[in-house]
Amino acid sequence: MAENIIALMFPEYDDIGNLVISKDWVVNELFDDKTMGVQIKETGIFVDFFNDEECSMIYDSMNINAYLYAVSVLPECYPSRVRQLRSIFKGLKDWRRNRISSETEEYGIYDETIKNEIRTEIATRIESTPANSYLIATNVFGDKGKTWDLKTKTSTIPVGSLPMSISHVFEWLSNHHKPLRVYEWNEKHGENGKGAHPENKGEEVSVLESSREHAGELLPKAIGLPNYDTLYCYDVNFKKYMEYKAGCKFERLPENAVERKYHSFHINDDSRVPKRVVYKIKTLQKLSE
Repeated sequence: MAENIIALMFPEYDDIGNLVISKDWVVNELFDDKTMGVQIKETGIFVDFFNDEECSMIYDSMNINAYLYAVSVLPECYPSRVRQLRSIFKGLKDWRRNRISSETEEYGIYDETIKNEIRTEIATRIESTPANSYLIATNVFGDKGKTWDLKTKTSTIPVGSLPMSISHVFEWLSNHHKPLRVYEWNEKHGENGKGAHPENKGEEVSVLESSREHAGELLPKAIGLPNYDTLYCYDVNFKKYMEYKAGCKFERLPENAVERKYHSFHINDDSRVPKRVVYKIKTLQKLSE
């Protein structure tokens, strides 16, 4: 099944003694311990949020070493920062240990050639597995994203980046679900607050308070837990949570599935929503305020 892959990249301090990967990641600011502590804490929150989303995250060990250059030179000024950052990356993969590109493989970018870095790795992966989607998440460029066109003799491959922020990357991810989420209305739950079937086997049938179109619009941003058989969103129009049910359980989903259908209904019992899902929904709400 196709994947979404997010590569985490960090700023590299410009110093003659620092083995930086590329000028594109270089910054002139030497972060103090407090600033670096905030950066690492925010990275931890970011990684935690996406750990159970439909994606996998990778990092670059050489980039991490360049990011921690000041820490390695002046360890007494940055207590615990190495351990703090390393703990965040437990379970994530260093792409250099799982690489597809070769160290000598070159791509043209602007008026130069680049090799042996995350953008060339992503370009090679795009060519070999085009069904996957790739994104670089980094705060090197502030609150803006950046896209590079990597060129070979026969092709041009765009590689994009976004700020390493939950709201930016979640928006990207909601447009790249794999398999693609497709809304399929179930007449049992009615529509616009009416038309639901009578009680089923003694149990009340939940009602879809909105139109099926509205429910379909919210589906891409619904939150669930692996394997995403059930998803939830908070519908501000009706001040209720909406629950989405997959038509096919993950255990029976074909490996080559490109679509996954869901139907939905509004719920009156908030306790049905897993606490982890509530936390993530509220996190996104706060970020949008």
